Amino acid sequence: MTAVAAALLFAATGLTWLLAPGSRPAARVQLRFAAVLFAACAIAAVAMPAASAAVVLLVLPIAVAVLALAARAGFEHPLGATPASVLLGLASLCGIASAATGLALFAFGAALLANTMLLLVCVRQFDAMRTAAVQGALSALCLLAAQSVFVLDRAGTAFLLFAATGLCGVTLALSRSDIAAEKPPAHDLRGAAIRRG
Repeated sequence: MTAVAAALLFAATGLTWLLAPGSRPAARVQLRFAAVLFAACAIAAVAMPAASAAVVLLVLPIAVAVLALAARAGFEHPLGATPASVLLGLASLCGIASAATGLALFAFGAALLANTMLLLVCVRQFDAMRTAAVQGALSALCLLAAQSVFVLDRAGTAFLLFAATGLCGVTLALSRSDIAAEKPPAHDLRGAAIRRG
């Protein structure tokens, strides 16, 4: 059953890769990076079951932080380079510390903070883009459920399915944000100005 769940997570990463161009340009690369990180979890669950927990501890805080940054870039505006670098650096350090020590506390503390950021970004969009905001918030809750299940089952079937659902949900929510958030381009009046001049 774990192999089927891993295949579904891997399929969700492929779907994310294909749907990412439907989101705002600032969120596309971040969605694809998160997809690659979740693909590592899926591959580790099948190829290296003994090491899959360490891979998840290393990758999960970074992936959730990247999804939070993607939601911020997709719904609002991108976070500045310095705060984004600090956030990803801290998530990476927490993941490395958890993978090295085997204590999930560091990784899940960082993932919980990033998940809270993702949830807050989605909730703030409730009035402007209700469907996308609800979908993003439910996806954040699925990612939180994946973290909770990991404590009991490690990188088992439930973790992989919740992670797949959360990744697909955030991607679908952000792929809809392009239509509502982007303004139509202004008409190019340079030709008329040159002819008058």
